[in-house]
Amino acid sequence: MKTVLFGVALVAPLCFAVSGFSQEADKKQEASQPQVTKVSGVFQAVRSAEVKAGTEQVKSLKIKRSVPHGSEVKKGQPIIWFETEDVDKQLSEAETSLRLAELAMRESALNFEQLHTTQKLDKAAAERVYRNAKQDYDNFTKTDLQRQILAAEFGLKSSHYSLENALEELKQLEQMYKEDEITEASEEIVLKRAKRAVESARFRLQGEEINTQRSLQQKIPRGQEQQEDAFTRQQLAYDKTLLSLELNRQRQEIELNKTKKSLAKQKADLQQLREDRKHLVLQAPEDGILYHGALHRGRVSDKPGGLAEGTTVTNKQVLATLVRSQPLQIRLDLAEKDLQHIRVGAPATASPTGFPDRKLPATVKSLSYVPIANGKFDCVLTVKLGKAKPAIMPGMSCSVEFVAEAKK
Repeated sequence: MKTVLFGVALVAPLCFAVSGFSQEADKKQEASQPQVTKVSGVFQAVRSAEVKAGTEQVKSLKIKRSVPHGSEVKKGQPIIWFETEDVDKQLSEAETSLRLAELAMRESALNFEQLHTTQKLDKAAAERVYRNAKQDYDNFTKTDLQRQILAAEFGLKSSHYSLENALEELKQLEQMYKEDEITEASEEIVLKRAKRAVESARFRLQGEEINTQRSLQQKIPRGQEQQEDAFTRQQLAYDKTLLSLELNRQRQEIELNKTKKSLAKQKADLQQLREDRKHLVLQAPEDGILYHGALHRGRVSDKPGGLAEGTTVTNKQVLATLVRSQPLQIRLDLAEKDLQHIRVGAPATASPTGFPDRKLPATVKSLSYVPIANGKFDCVLTVKLGKAKPAIMPGMSCSVEFVAEAKK
């Protein structure tokens, strides 16, 4: 019984040792196996050219017809035709607008030319008004003001003289009639008239004293203030008139220059529109295969039929792409996890999706570590296509295998 237990005790460690050695061997064998990375790619033409309407004034166009997708075309061959009705209408409207603009330009030029003459007249008129106002002010301050004061004082003095004369005459009459013993009725009348004259002269003197006082203290100072105010206002009006004339001249000059530039632009736009009208049939910029729509990183659009009859397109839109069937390259969208297994110059094997039995040798040409999308990186491979038929065409997909070096 002891012998059996001893045997079991010896066998158990031995088994564990053998098991550990086996796992370590498996790990070494697994590490020595090459790492295979498979990535989907697309065959891309090395040389291609996008086709756009490229018009400047015609922003929207309507497809009339086009060469079928996949057709082989030659440089200069018509490939896309556009409807001309809308463009002809736009051209007619532009020509009419230009004629109206030319008439407006002639009118603006005439108005600006006449502005110089009218402004001379307006300036001369403003100067006359200002000169007259200045003369009136100078006349008032140098002559009229003093004359008004003297006139008021002289009026008062004249009233005094009149009263003195009336009193003197009454005194003489009374003295003369007093010496007569008998006063006749006519003499009584004369004395009465003299007394009334004195009374009137005294009353007028009182009124003149009031008027003179008011004139010297109120009317004349008010008149002086009004003259100064009127002259100051006229100075301001004169300065404003001169400024307004100059600003109006500058404003009209700016408007005239603006009109000239606008007219020049209209002429240029019309000329460009006429050029656009001549190019409503697009020609192939080079030899190649015509693909409808734009190619994105070598891939054909998921929405074919973009050149169907009646389709409306823009002048900047990529309508078609001309590609050369040879040479081709392979473009990949690498996942970030695959970057560690791939390097520039590394070999690879490409298998076209449509012809999986073909194994095409490829080499990594370029690899960008700047992502082109979230978690995606650009990679380009050169590839040897061989002469097998049918030929690989741009836009076909493939599977690319990279074999990483085994770890030692």
